[in-house]
Amino acid sequence: MNFIRKLIEIPLIIIVIVFAVINNDFATFNLKPFDLDITVSLSVLILVLFFAGYLLGRFDAFVANAPLRANLREQKKANKVLNKEHEKLHAKFSDLKDDLAELKHKEDQEPKVPFKDRLAKFFSFKKEN
Repeated sequence: MNFIRKLIEIPLIIIVIVFAVINNDFATFNLKPFDLDITVSLSVLILVLFFAGYLLGRFDAFVANAPLRANLREQKKANKVLNKEHEKLHAKFSDLKDDLAELKHKEDQEPKVPFKDRLAKFFSFKKEN
């Protein structure tokens, strides 16, 4: 996005500077309520108004993006909280993995009952005393 902005800004600034240099005449402005006559070079007036408009536009964009920046700050805070929770859960999970490995090791140590014996126990009837 920054590249595209520069791609537009630089030629526009060059065009305005060339336009200002070409218009080298003077202009007289009459401010009615104060009865003032001001004579200004058009090149200076063009450059001042262009850069004032540029700065005003940048300020407007800064103010318009204020809610987005606030939302981004909130999301960063939420991310920090979630990262802390994730680290805690990861620690618990690794403890559970260790416990599972110990249980599997214990299970391996116990003698296994053959499938035939387990099946026989399943179908045998036990008498209750």
